Formats: sequence, structure tokens, C-alpha cells
Amino acid sequence: MFTVRLLRREGVRIPADEVQKNYEFHGDFIVDQSSGARRLRLKNPWTGSIAPVELYEPTLVAAQGGTQRWRGYEKVGEQGVVQEWLVRQSD
Repeated sequence: MFTVRLLRREGVRIPADEVQKNYEFHGDFIVDQSSGARRLRLKNPWTGSIAPVELYEPTLVAAQGGTQRWRGYEKVGEQGVVQEWLVRQSD
């Protein structure tokens, strides 16, 4: 299971000190297709619920010391904007 923190809000980078205060999302990765694009989501293994975050066309851009940084796009209204996830394996 993974813990995800969002690094952008509507495409704009969130300051590092604010990232730590933001809500965490937990779950296992699910990769599927939506509207012809790859989509990465989080599914809670106990409840089966899907977290309210999605990353379209996800790319792993960095991995070090148990932390991963994923970059892709999220939908904001009808637009796609850049989004990044900071991902750690949950204990």
C-alpha cells in the first residue's frame, strides 16, 4: 500500500512546507485506461473505495530512499493540468 501527497494544485506547484500539511491519500496502485489515456489511481484494499485523485499518462520521474515522484496530468474542469505525486510505501 502507498501513501500519496499531491505536489500541485490546479497545475501550480505547492510550497514544500504546505505539502506536508496537505491531506494524504492511501491505497494500492491501479492502472487502467480512460478516454484513451493511461490512468493511475489508488484503491483502498480494505474498503475497495477509489481515492479522489487520478494521474493521467503517469511517468515515474525519480525514485530514491523509498520515495517516488510521479508526474502526469489531472483533470480540472474540462482541462488537463500538470500534477505530481510524492509517493511512499505505507508501513
